Amino acid sequence: MMALTGCGFGGTRIVTSDQSISIPEIDPLQPDSGDGYAKVSEFAYNLQDVKKSTSQIALPSSGDAYLLVVPVQFSGSVSWTTSKLENLRKGFFGASSETAWQSVSSFYEYSSYGNLHVRGEVAPTLKVPVGAAEASRHLDDGEPAPDAVAIEYFNQDTSYNSLRKQYDKNEDGFIDSIVFVYSNSINSDNGYWAWVYWSNGKSSTSNPGVNSYLWMGYEFFTDSKYAGYGDAIDSHTAIHEVGHLLGLDDYYQYDDDQTFDPSGAIEMHSYNIGDDNIYSKFSLGWVNPYYVKTDSEVTLKLRSSAFYGDAIIINDSWNKNSMDEYIIIEYYTPQGMNEHDARNAYTPNGTRANKMYTVNGFRIYHIDSRLVELKSPRWAASGYVDTLGSGAYTIGASNSPSRSRLSDFLPKQLAIDYKYVHLLESNGINTFKQGKFATNETLFKKGSSFTATAEFFPNGTKFNNGSEVGYRISINECESEYGSITISKV
Repeated sequence: MMALTGCGFGGTRIVTSDQSISIPEIDPLQPDSGDGYAKVSEFAYNLQDVKKSTSQIALPSSGDAYLLVVPVQFSGSVSWTTSKLENLRKGFFGASSETAWQSVSSFYEYSSYGNLHVRGEVAPTLKVPVGAAEASRHLDDGEPAPDAVAIEYFNQDTSYNSLRKQYDKNEDGFIDSIVFVYSNSINSDNGYWAWVYWSNGKSSTSNPGVNSYLWMGYEFFTDSKYAGYGDAIDSHTAIHEVGHLLGLDDYYQYDDDQTFDPSGAIEMHSYNIGDDNIYSKFSLGWVNPYYVKTDSEVTLKLRSSAFYGDAIIINDSWNKNSMDEYIIIEYYTPQGMNEHDARNAYTPNGTRANKMYTVNGFRIYHIDSRLVELKSPRWAASGYVDTLGSGAYTIGASNSPSRSRLSDFLPKQLAIDYKYVHLLESNGINTFKQGKFATNETLFKKGSSFTATAEFFPNGTKFNNGSEVGYRISINECESEYGSITISKV
């Protein structure tokens, strides 16, 4: 149970009766503007607007966001019991005390600094009159898609009309967001895994259709990758996937022929652990960052991003929006949504245990989230844009070369070199290129510093857009309540 005080971006203080998380009461450490820095109070568009341009309706990232959770049972598959249905409620909408860590709802309440409230319910079980094996042979664009069978049946079942209309809150003819949870065993080889899709089905205010939806198995809540969970409900995977419903991308490496994982893997939208990073929060509208705007030296104090939306942007030509290229800096502490996973190792692939950082320090990211416009008939990217018009748009770069849209209009090598979310490393060596993951040593701590080099920037001391990075970042303090950082022109 939570009560919220304050409002707006990045300054909300969360007051909670959950004693497992202690929220420090720290007021902002400097005014919103001063010598050489300022904040932007409004943004022209956000990630949801970008998704909408390609007819993808993302879950709202502020206010009340509603999920309709539909248990799916294929013919001959494991039956849903009262206990399992109650576990679904706990996993998505329960208090943190009802789970092994957090529910989807409680996680995003904290992670969003009180900006997002995930609501919803578990619907009556949807019984599909074909077996799981038969459903897996249903092909949709060449991929196994048992979800297509479930969605088709769901849309035809008029007994759900009233419930579907309740979850079309904006009355656009689509359910705001829906989750299909199958009862049979998970198996990535035949489509029984976890993913988020967007459907181009028909819409009707009298019988709302499906646009954004999540497909996942019940076993993700019980087949925990953490030691000591027992029968407790684990929502890590569901939290990660609901982030995709909000519009977030995966930051891990998809391509088998690539070992470079630019994000370092240690965060919610890479390896399913800890809190979302500061860029994710910024792109969803939960952060109102400082930005440097002077040739003179600037010293700023940041509170922990585990509790507050403090961040710093560096790029003299920044377009004052999250969809651009820049450096973004946050102060990390192993608290809040990071604490559990800093204490407990997670083994997603059965062999490699991962933990969140266990020490305080700064995370410094190079972000290239510049937008590209997509042109019909092939939906090829035609080039970078700074504003949204009436066309279709997406983020051009990706952490996986095969998913980059940049090769449509740039040399192929640049589509490989230009990464979307790249965590920089304090030792000055790009160890992620060697297949390594982030560790405590990745964080920038007292006495460390960073300037742009060819080790991390394809264009040497320049951003991908050709402009000079032009700043030195020096770490002064990494205290329990704040971190201090100095930024100077070079």
